[in-house]
Amino acid sequence: MKFRIIIILVGLCFMQIACKQTKNDAQVISLKQSEVPSTIFWAHHYNMEMDVAYGNAPDQRLDIYTQGTYIGEPNWFERSKNTRPTLVWIHGGGWRYGNKETDAWFFIHFLERGWNVVNVEYRKGLGTAPDAAEDVLMVMKWISANAEEYRLDTDKIVVSGASAGGHLALLAGLVNSVPESHPSYIGDKIRVQAIINWYGATDIQKIEAYLRAKRPNENFVLNWVEEKERIPEISRKYSPIHYITENAPPVLTIQGDLDTLTPYDQAQLLHEKLENVGTENQLLTLKGGTHLGFTEEQFQLIFKTIFEFLEANP
Repeated sequence: MKFRIIIILVGLCFMQIACKQTKNDAQVISLKQSEVPSTIFWAHHYNMEMDVAYGNAPDQRLDIYTQGTYIGEPNWFERSKNTRPTLVWIHGGGWRYGNKETDAWFFIHFLERGWNVVNVEYRKGLGTAPDAAEDVLMVMKWISANAEEYRLDTDKIVVSGASAGGHLALLAGLVNSVPESHPSYIGDKIRVQAIINWYGATDIQKIEAYLRAKRPNENFVLNWVEEKERIPEISRKYSPIHYITENAPPVLTIQGDLDTLTPYDQAQLLHEKLENVGTENQLLTLKGGTHLGFTEEQFQLIFKTIFEFLEANP
């Protein structure tokens, strides 16, 4: 008898848990994108095409993640019929190192929320300036030309990157807000919703002077440009700071105040100029943070801030 009572009580507990789960599932529908619970399984909703060419050079390749449904043979995957907001992600590495394959953790939360992602590789190496900058501008043109095929929403393009990738993301977003600023300008056909800059260089000449004085053995700017005499010209043409106007898209910068590779004043300079022209912007300062050196709590804050910033600037 006692055994039967125990069984009945256990069964009632499971029924209560199941009812509670059903109620929670119903609530999920009304959640904002930034509040999608991690208990929902989502990875089967996207597909990736690797090393899609956007140029003729071996490194002019990108991986593209698109949302949709697996439908089985013979076509296997069907892309979403609706266009999706799209993140353009650009890896770092001082314009000399790094590769797109290692950076999925930066953008996985965008996939989780139903975004498409374009993960960019570019030409890099000693003395290759300005190849990387020209490549990311070429990618923006590729996105415009291929948006229909890949269901990319050309009104909701977010450009983001870390370190050298942050610089390149800023450049790609800002250049395309200034008509006739560059032969690759495509701002009349796509809209950059926002730029998410993870501790990227904003003024090339100033950061090179800083590195020459403070970290001469790690002067990644000089390594990229190679000839010191070219630095003023490269800085004038490829520093994001020179493309800030009242038409600039909203910019969020993530920056540690103890970063010694990309010093904090690079972010301050950028956001002062954005404030001066009245552009929506936010500088998220991580106290004690270094170059990709953040605490668990700070990483949680970073991603929460990113999606709140995008919701506030649709």
